Amino acid sequence: MTILMPFSLISDIFTIYSYNKLMKRYLLLFIAFMLHTAAQATDADTTLPQTITRHKRPSKPPVCYLGLSTGINNSPGIFGIDFNIALGKFVTLDAGVGPSTWGNKLYVGAKYYLKEAHRNWAVGGGLTYNSGEENVNLKLNTISGYKEKVSLSLKPQDNAFVAIYHYWTLGHKYNRFFVDLGKSVALHPPHFHETYGDPLTDQAKQSVKRLAPGNFMGGMMVGVGVSFGLYRK
Repeated sequence: MTILMPFSLISDIFTIYSYNKLMKRYLLLFIAFMLHTAAQATDADTTLPQTITRHKRPSKPPVCYLGLSTGINNSPGIFGIDFNIALGKFVTLDAGVGPSTWGNKLYVGAKYYLKEAHRNWAVGGGLTYNSGEENVNLKLNTISGYKEKVSLSLKPQDNAFVAIYHYWTLGHKYNRFFVDLGKSVALHPPHFHETYGDPLTDQAKQSVKRLAPGNFMGGMMVGVGVSFGLYRK
């Protein structure tokens, strides 16, 4: 069993990208951008001043952050956009959207920061909704004994998640770089059916189910991203 697991994971990764080469290209570019950004991130000073000089005019801390992120079981998708609305010094209300292995993904959630200025460690959680997708074309093993092209209809999927985050200051203002680690749990089993092709083997069906949110890599969440502070005038 321990020997087969890595091969199963590799197979699932190839299955994810085999039906969307454009997504793969954008994801690789996005990861390269994140690595470049991470090199510029610095440890946060959680006692950021309440005002800074910007073009010789006072500017207040952001009331909202616009974020970009990528990852495995990432809340806003394989690569997505999200907003963090500051409800106070320690709390943000979050929402985001992006593409995923199971259609478009939406999420809502919240974070509690252990220090002020929305930096350093934070804990959070929320709900995700994947729209599902029609006419997903994959090459999978069928009962005919061959790997054939089949077309699938993926049904919507709901999940809950919890995660821990760490934020660093990016640059000299209120932008941030972050990483997160957590767990995504499916609120119901994933559903799909074939619209074209021979019936799948049980093993092929399990491969498809492992692409569903909360199933891939056992629901482990690993993410990395940047967020840009939006300022009051």
